[in-house]
Amino acid sequence: MLVDVQNLHKSLLSPLGGPSVDILRGLDFTLEEAATVAVLGPSGSGKSTFLNILGALDHSDSGLVRVAGLDLSQLKNRALSEYRNQTVGFVFQMHHLLPQCSVLENVLAPSLVTRGRDRSQIEARARELLDSLGLAHRLAHRPGELSGGERQRVAVARAMVLSPKLLLADEPTGALDRAAAANLGEILLQMNRKYQVALLVVTHSRELASQMQRVLELKDGKLLQAS
Repeated sequence: MLVDVQNLHKSLLSPLGGPSVDILRGLDFTLEEAATVAVLGPSGSGKSTFLNILGALDHSDSGLVRVAGLDLSQLKNRALSEYRNQTVGFVFQMHHLLPQCSVLENVLAPSLVTRGRDRSQIEARARELLDSLGLAHRLAHRPGELSGGERQRVAVARAMVLSPKLLLADEPTGALDRAAAANLGEILLQMNRKYQVALLVVTHSRELASQMQRVLELKDGKLLQAS
């Protein structure tokens, strides 16, 4: 089991200063290695909050979150940073590329804080990823010179460059047109198949969700089989 979540609870403070709002209420979730799953749900249902907890960008109020044998509640400072850097990869709705850096430099950015890894091997993997994503001719270009779909492909390569076990994608096609969105969905599945990385996609797109092995819906703070 790669991901094991049990009885997860998370509440958020009301923006108007009222009582806190329960977002996740006893959520349970499991994910096998190299499996794919989509999570559907309306805006505000807690999908991104759940993803951020799995990625250690946020923390739960209570419950167990174990990824790749690591209990996230027990990780401190350096161990948390290493987890975010090496165990999980992130793809967001907006690419968050560094505008002043080239495509290759953006993909290599996660390696700048990585210790004990062969830099030449990481660069070779970056080039391999970009080549497989049809971007070998774009290595020296800046993000501003790319299309929206190309920028998201660079973001996927950056998320995969350190060989994560879990790829988290938060509305990855939300800012793309239909054709680019379909292409990115296939790319995410290509990463899953080629590199055996588990894929968890949060999305409003039922078309994208239907390509995953499992489709769940976040409703009333819990994950249920989607109807």
